[in-house]
Amino acid sequence: MKKKLKRRDFIYHIAAATIGSVALGSCSTGEKDKGNRETKDSDELTFENKISENLKMPRDLVMKLLDQKVNKYMQISYNCAQSSFIALKEQFGLKGDDVLKALTPLTGIAERGETCGAVIGSLMAFGLIYGRGENELHDWDKYRDSLIPSGKFCELFEKEFGSTMCHDIQEEKFGRCFHLTNPKELEEFQEAGATEKCSGVVRSAVRFAAEIILEREGR
Repeated sequence: MKKKLKRRDFIYHIAAATIGSVALGSCSTGEKDKGNRETKDSDELTFENKISENLKMPRDLVMKLLDQKVNKYMQISYNCAQSSFIALKEQFGLKGDDVLKALTPLTGIAERGETCGAVIGSLMAFGLIYGRGENELHDWDKYRDSLIPSGKFCELFEKEFGSTMCHDIQEEKFGRCFHLTNPKELEEFQEAGATEKCSGVVRSAVRFAAEIILEREGR
């Protein structure tokens, strides 16, 4: 189908974009460590700068920019998980090309009607901002703290849509649920206005996530 081809084309371009150039020659351990520190500092600075920019903007402008990003990427990818994540990634200067690629099959958990991809993509953004890295896996407090914005997001999403589950949201939006692993039902889903209706869900999810991020970072 035409839309399936577009999906594959999008995934191909995302995969190609994640492949960095390989530097020739060798470098010392000290140079590698220095490079890693500089990259980390640069990543953090980017996030801090973007937060500052967003906090200075009228809130409705931030939300309109996010809406535009969601609409753009939903039209390209037909993927609620990737679209929600990349909208937040761009708006807040997050790093996560590998995360974006990993989100490819997480639309309703492989289109089985399970957790909505807009929830998963938004939570991935929270993880990049508030989560713990490999050297912090012992940090219980950081883990518990990360659950506060994530839990608030899920509450807002569930209040708006009645559930975080894809099949339940389909029932609310389409009057029925579709078995998207079945090619015929996938076609029916798309013909019923899937991209437009699901884009509305993604826009709401991204707005909820952005409000939480700005509220926490603006303190």
